Amino acid sequence: MVSSELVDDLQTANYDVTVIDLEITNFEKELLDAKVQAPLLLAGNRFMHYYIAMGCQ
Repeated sequence: MVSSELVDDLQTANYDVTVIDLEITNFEKELLDAKVQAPLLLAGNRFMHYYIAMGCQ
């Protein structure tokens, strides 16, 4: 299933993904600053960064 935004408005979809990437980065920083031990969450975030980087090329 593909969001209609991906079909109808690629520029907005690309912008949304870029914003989400920044939010993931901020979330990771907050986790590290609070010394939260969540290795699976951080690993998942790394995958998200990877997929976002592939999609924004």
